[in-house]
Amino acid sequence: MGLFTRRSSTPAVDKAAAKAYKRGEQIYVRTIHAIPGRQDGGLAWGISRIEAAGWKLEQQNEGAKVQMGYTQRYWTCTFRAVPDVPGK
Repeated sequence: MGLFTRRSSTPAVDKAAAKAYKRGEQIYVRTIHAIPGRQDGGLAWGISRIEAAGWKLEQQNEGAKVQMGYTQRYWTCTFRAVPDVPGK
């Protein structure tokens, strides 16, 4: 690794979502936990990575849980596989 390369760079496609798409699954469910310090909690970032793997957001439910006095927000998102476009 070079001196000026970023260590925290993340791929643009969610690996687990890409594997599920390649297996031929039609529905993919993921729970996305809020990232502290981000205005939207990182929801848009998480959804965009999953949609880049070939999924389309169908449903989204928001929830929160309290542990040791700290509230953790999360979203349960349901995605449907987008069929391959001919000529792609």
